[in-house]
Amino acid sequence: MKEEKLLVELMERIKNLNFNDDVELDAIKKRMYMIISNIFGKKSKYLKDLGATSFYPMVFPASDEYKRKTWNTGQNRLINITSTMLDELKLFPSKDTNDDIDKENFDVNNRQIFLVHGHNEAMKQTVARVAEKIDFNPIILHEKENKGRTIIEKFTDYSEVGFAIVLLSGDDLGGVKSDPQTLKTRARQNVIFEMGYFIGKLGRDRVVVLYTPENDFEMPSDYSGVIYIEFDNKGVWKFELAKELKSCGYDVNLNKLL
Repeated sequence: MKEEKLLVELMERIKNLNFNDDVELDAIKKRMYMIISNIFGKKSKYLKDLGATSFYPMVFPASDEYKRKTWNTGQNRLINITSTMLDELKLFPSKDTNDDIDKENFDVNNRQIFLVHGHNEAMKQTVARVAEKIDFNPIILHEKENKGRTIIEKFTDYSEVGFAIVLLSGDDLGGVKSDPQTLKTRARQNVIFEMGYFIGKLGRDRVVVLYTPENDFEMPSDYSGVIYIEFDNKGVWKFELAKELKSCGYDVNLNKLL
């Protein structure tokens, strides 16, 4: 069976992967993504497993021993994923594993990220630079030419992205009419609108919210299931964001965040 042969060859390639061979690892991941997509479909659980597999420590600085241990864990995880796929093909050969390919439009090669933001310029620039550092292209709407388009036309044209990051900062002040004395900082209304737009367009798993840690900040209450990450001063948010990108199938080199 052609599919089994591809997976056996992939398994051997993974087993022969040398420690810290980033070029070969990148090639293996890309080939693995291609094989999974075409055999099991782009909604396959194996793609999520692939995206969640890490070869690099999440804690820095890390010893050489720990780096090697993390690499070996990632390598063994890829071997286990491939082995499970082989078992599925052998146990259920008549199953149409390719039936959901056309239903999923997500392209892992689309590395454009729409940056939904308010008035916190420092936050916007910091997140944009981090996105660029890990080889993504951040889309900041006001930096793009209008070309005679209305705001909504321009917004729609640039919304063909693979992921969205929403920046919630305390730019406005508001509260309920019945309690006018209790006011809280909140994100601007256009930010909340765009957040909802991308949740509907991309799905909750491809929208991440970064929020500023303010005591009186009012978080949106109607967006359960969306990932919220605190925009902390220590920079932990960068690795949390990278983890979410990896879980969607993106290849992210965490070393570039150091």
